[in-house]
Amino acid sequence: MTVESLGMIEVKGFLGAVVAADAALKAADVEMRDLRITRGGLVTVLLTGDVAAVNAGVDAGVASIEQFDCLISEHVIARMDGQTNTMVQPPSPEPTPNESDEPQAPEDNDAATSDDVVTPKPSVETPAKPVEQPAAPAETTAKLPSDWATDRTTLEKMRVVDLRKQAYRMNIQTLTKKQIKMGNKRTLVQAILDDLQRRNNS
Repeated sequence: MTVESLGMIEVKGFLGAVVAADAALKAADVEMRDLRITRGGLVTVLLTGDVAAVNAGVDAGVASIEQFDCLISEHVIARMDGQTNTMVQPPSPEPTPNESDEPQAPEDNDAATSDDVVTPKPSVETPAKPVEQPAAPAETTAKLPSDWATDRTTLEKMRVVDLRKQAYRMNIQTLTKKQIKMGNKRTLVQAILDDLQRRNNS
C-alpha cells in the first residue's frame, strides 16, 4: 500500500525551519505534516502531497533559506509506503489523558460486587466515587485559560486574527511579535501547538 509523497527539509535552528516551511507552503500545494525538533538544534520540516508538488515545495523551501546558511539536508520520498507513513505521524498527546478520564474501572468493579451482595446500597455509593475521581484532572486543565484552544482541530477552525490574538496572549517564545503579525494560519497553529506541548512537558 502506498500513500502520498514525503518531503523533508532539515535545518539548524527554528528560524530557518519556519522560513523554509512558509516558502514551501506558498510555492506548492503541499501540507506541513509536522515540525520535528531534535537535540542539537536540528529541526526537520515534513511536507506531504503529490510527487510534483512536494518536489516544488522542497525546492522553494531550500532556496528561501540560502541566506541563513542553515540547511543540513533535504530529501523527497515519492509515494511513501504505508508503514513509513506511521513513522512520521505527528504526536498526539492530548487524546490520551481525555480517554483515560472517561473510563472508570472502579465503578464497574463496584457494580459487579454490588450485584452479588445488595443492589440498593451500592447504587447509592457508586455515584459518589466518580465525583471524586474527576477532581484530579480538573486541576491540571485549570493551568491554562479556558478560552485558549488547545487542540489542532479547534485551532484550524479559528480565524487567523483569533490565532494571532491567542499567540500574543501565550507570549510564544519561538515567534517574535512581528512573525506572529505576519504569520499565516499553518505557521501560527503549529507554533501554538509546539508552545502548548512545551508547557505540558515543563
